[in-house]
Amino acid sequence: MMVSQELLLMFSILVTSLMLFLTVYFMITLSDLESDFINSLDCSARLNRWTIPRLVFMVTHSLLLVAQHSWVMLLLSLPFTTWLVYSRLKVKQGDSGLYDPTEIHIRENLRGAIKESLGYMGYHMASFFIYMWLLVSLMSMDTDNPGVSREVPW
Repeated sequence: MMVSQELLLMFSILVTSLMLFLTVYFMITLSDLESDFINSLDCSARLNRWTIPRLVFMVTHSLLLVAQHSWVMLLLSLPFTTWLVYSRLKVKQGDSGLYDPTEIHIRENLRGAIKESLGYMGYHMASFFIYMWLLVSLMSMDTDNPGVSREVPW
């Protein structure tokens, strides 16, 4: 079964936008912890609840890139995906998750988590706009429906 390139790009845009929203949620939650609006136990519980779905989205995103044969974007995506997988595998058995309530409140750990979240946010935002540009350029090269350019009055 062959899936069209447009459909794969649309799925990539959808997955990337979901990951962008999730990264914004992580950033807001970490900022709330930094300004003492929530305690470290609540912050860790909120973030750990979404760590596995975030990991699933990242792996799904990488698989979509493989399906699209988009090797350059896959090479850009792999460091972020492998870092998240490595971080998740590094969690010791019995810990509460990737974000530990006893360690997240240490200033260096909190700053590191915020910087990591900002890095993911920048990557997801850039990916979203690159996929949007690729989809628009792919749709504009469509020779089956050339009438679109005649409909624009300017």
